[in-house]
Amino acid sequence: MVLAYAGAVSGSSTEVVGAESAGRPAGRTRRILRSRSAAGLGLAVMTVLVWARPVLSDFAGARLSNPGDSESFAFYLAWNVHAVLNGENPFTTPNMYAPQGMDLGNAISIPAVSVLVAPVTLLWGATAGYNVAFLVAILAAAVAVLLLAREWTGSASGSLVAGALVVVSPYFSGHALGHLNMMWVVALPGVAFLVVRHVRGRMRGRWLVVGTAVLVAFTLGASTELMVTQVVFGAVALGVGLLFAPAGPRRRILACIPLLAAGGAGGAVLAAPVIWAALRTGVPEAAANPPSQFSTDLTNLVVPTPNVLIGDSFFQDLRSHWMGNVAENTAYVPLTMLVLAGVAVVWVRNRLTLGLAAFAAISFVLSLGPVLTIAGYPTVPMPWRLAELLPGLNHALPGRFSAFVFMALAVLVAIAWSTWRSRLPRLAVGVGIAVSCVLLLPSPSLGWPVYPTPTPVAAYVSSGQLTDDTQPDENVLVLPSGQWGPGLRWMEVLDFSFRTPTGNGGGAAPPPQLKDPTAAALFNRDLAYDYADRLLPYLRSVGVQLVLVDEGHPEWRAVMDAVLPGQGRSVGGVLVYRVP
Repeated sequence: MVLAYAGAVSGSSTEVVGAESAGRPAGRTRRILRSRSAAGLGLAVMTVLVWARPVLSDFAGARLSNPGDSESFAFYLAWNVHAVLNGENPFTTPNMYAPQGMDLGNAISIPAVSVLVAPVTLLWGATAGYNVAFLVAILAAAVAVLLLAREWTGSASGSLVAGALVVVSPYFSGHALGHLNMMWVVALPGVAFLVVRHVRGRMRGRWLVVGTAVLVAFTLGASTELMVTQVVFGAVALGVGLLFAPAGPRRRILACIPLLAAGGAGGAVLAAPVIWAALRTGVPEAAANPPSQFSTDLTNLVVPTPNVLIGDSFFQDLRSHWMGNVAENTAYVPLTMLVLAGVAVVWVRNRLTLGLAAFAAISFVLSLGPVLTIAGYPTVPMPWRLAELLPGLNHALPGRFSAFVFMALAVLVAIAWSTWRSRLPRLAVGVGIAVSCVLLLPSPSLGWPVYPTPTPVAAYVSSGQLTDDTQPDENVLVLPSGQWGPGLRWMEVLDFSFRTPTGNGGGAAPPPQLKDPTAAALFNRDLAYDYADRLLPYLRSVGVQLVLVDEGHPEWRAVMDAVLPGQGRSVGGVLVYRVP
């Protein structure tokens, strides 16, 4: 997207859409601000209507996700605030994998997001904080693309189209299932917007530095993977922009590079605690998820997943051959949107549209990963195979690059809308945009039987009985364990007054405690494991004297009844077992 640096100044058609002078009248400035505020409000309303409806009646009791990873992120939202307010190290938690605790340096603990929604988390709990963060992430990306498209086209309606398309992007439909960290893709279009304004003389260099620093710092605190990939694609965009820009604009683009470097350095300083925690932990040599298993399948470009309203049943057979999962196959673009983007390139035919199309094409090729797969069948090597050799990039999942492809296409659609002033062509483009939005609408359940995820708290916990039954910081096993059960949520509700010997799968590397076969069996929900002989020795080794089973999971009651027959008592929706 940063190739907008060149596009914003590269040809006469970009100036059609109205360069605003630095000395515009105050009345005009107010009108522009009102227009952009109204557009932002419109995107906010659309975001709520599309995404928040399932939880509006119980915003603090149902989470916009499926079970699993989202439980960990809700825990982190609350833990970070708790740690800061109590003078504890937020990058280490004693409450998971007790008694040793868990190092969060590479565990994707989203400290920046936690700070952003801290007031909500403190007042209404981590479920409400999660929902707000979820919605703000989508809205932030949509507004960034809207502002970029407005600078690019000068069209209020065209920029609103671009932002609206991002709201229903398949990238969000996939990662809405629980990857809260991966939803913060605002930095790349945000920095592009800032640079366009600076190159066109609408913003001073110091504000470019400050804005870049803030976006870099926030992204580092949300997802180091996204920070790395957005830097890579920013560099790609810069290269494309310099290639397509004429001599004059090229000099202005080159002059932005030191300012961007200064902003990046400033962001690193602001995010120094996050960087320190990651370096202290160390970056694992091996990737937790092989990039070759999470790359874009070529057919995914035109075939949606069940997360999309129209994709629930039509393409089941083809999708069964794809690698990865429905959360990671996010490359879908409706044919109508592809046609509109193509129309913008062919009809306008200037440096701006050609450069933007080149960026989208390069991003898509890189998203195909190290090997091109077609309907799950591996074929020929692809350029990303070389990138895998570089430290850090070998941890990035190429399928996630679809976010950058889609945002570039959304701006091309805005250009198509803004190009025509006559009624008939604009009507045709409008119909194409409307059809595209319908084809992109997410499924109400995102293809999962549990969406959104209810987050009730058992009466045994909310009444204080759990507190009465435990000592401060006691190690308690809650089943189902870790992120698959309610234990992390109960800790949040009780202000982290107890601990648990289990947790989540970590981040860049799994927690070392999972090397224990019993701990691994609990995390993997392996009901065939020999708990009858092995669970009690494990519980004694980690100092657990109390086991709690959520009564909504009778399969774990059967496990505990085999381990401690006749000893469970039912209290407030929980089965309580004392370890002898």
